[in-house]
Amino acid sequence: MKKVLLTFALLFSGSLIFAQGNVSTVTQTGNGNGSTVSQTGMTNGSTVDQTGDDNTADVTQDGVSNYNDVDQNGDRNYGEVEQDGDNNSAEIHQGFDVSPSVNDDNWAYIGQDGNNNVGHIDQYPDADGSDDNYAWISQIGDGNNSYINQQGDDNGAENEQIGDSNGSTILQYGDNNYGGAGQYGNSNTSYIRQQGDDNWALTFQIGNFNGSSVFQTGDFNSSYVVQDGNANNSNVNQNGDSNISDVYQNGDNNSSGVAQVGDDNFSDVDQYGMLNNSSVFQSGNRNMSYVVQDGIGNFSDVKQFGDDNYSEVDQDGDGNISGVIQTGFLNESYVTQDGDVNASTVSQTGNNHLSIVNQIGNGNSSVVTQSN
Repeated sequence: MKKVLLTFALLFSGSLIFAQGNVSTVTQTGNGNGSTVSQTGMTNGSTVDQTGDDNTADVTQDGVSNYNDVDQNGDRNYGEVEQDGDNNSAEIHQGFDVSPSVNDDNWAYIGQDGNNNVGHIDQYPDADGSDDNYAWISQIGDGNNSYINQQGDDNGAENEQIGDSNGSTILQYGDNNYGGAGQYGNSNTSYIRQQGDDNWALTFQIGNFNGSSVFQTGDFNSSYVVQDGNANNSNVNQNGDSNISDVYQNGDNNSSGVAQVGDDNFSDVDQYGMLNNSSVFQSGNRNMSYVVQDGIGNFSDVKQFGDDNYSEVDQDGDGNISGVIQTGFLNESYVTQDGDVNASTVSQTGNNHLSIVNQIGNGNSSVVTQSN
C-alpha cells in the first residue's frame, strides 16, 4: 500500500513539474535566420515563425504565464520581445502570411516590465509590402495595453507607458509618417491615426485619466499634444495638407477640440487651470487661430470659414465666454478678457474686417457684427 501511495505521489509531482514548464517553438524557413529564446519562470509560452532570409528574433521572458508570438515574413527583419513580470502577452507580426507581398528591413521591439500588460505590433504590407518601418513599445507598470499597426514604407512609431492601466493605439497608413505617445501616470488613453504621407503626431500625457485622440488625413500634417494634469481631454482632427495643431493642457478637467479642413491651417490652444473648454474649427486655407485660457471655467468657440482669416482669444480669469465666427477672406479678430464672467461675441461676414475687443474687469458684455 505504501508503495502504491509513493508511486501516485511521484506521478502527481511529475505532472506539476510538467505543468509548470515553459514552452518554446521556433520555425525558420529560408537562409541566414537567427533566433534566441530565453525563458525563466513558469508556464511561459513562445512561438517564433520566420519565413525569408536574414531575419533575427530575440525573446526573453522572466516571470509566470507570459506569452509571445513573433512572425516575420520577408528579409532582414528584426523582432525583439522582453517580458519581466507575470501574465504579459506580446505579439510582433511583420507581414507574416497576410498577402503575397513581404516586408523587408522592418524593426520592432516590445519591452514589458510589470503584470498583465499586452503589446501588439503589426507592420502588415500594403499592395507592395511595407519596408523600413520601425515600431517600439515599452510598458512599465501593470495592466497597460499598446497596439501599433503600420502599412507603408519608412514609418516610425514609438510608445512608452509608465504607470498602470494606460492604453495607446498608433495606426499609420502611408509613407514617412511618425507617431509617438508617452504616457506617465495611470488610466490615460491615447489614439493616433494617420493616413497619407509625411504626417507627424506626438502626444505626452503626464497625470491620470487623460484622453487624447489625433486623426490626420492627407500629407505633411503635424499635431502635438501635451496634457499635464488629470482628466484632461483633447481631440484633434485634420483633413488636408500641411495643417498644424498644437495643444497644451496644464491642470485638471480641461477640454479642447480642434478640427481643420483644408490646407496650411494653424491652431494653437493653451489651457492653464481647471474646467476650461476650447473649440476650434477652421475650414479653408491658411487660417490661423490662437487660444489661451488661464483660470477656471472659461469657454472659447472659434469658427473660421474661408481663407487667410486670423483669430486670437486670450482669457485670463474665471467664467469668461468668447465666441468668434469669421466667414470670408482676410478677416481678423482679437479678443482679450482679463477678469471674471465676461462675455464677447464676434461675427464677421465678408472680407478684410478687423475687430478688437478688450474686456478688463468683471461682468462685461460685448457684441460685434461686421459684414460687407
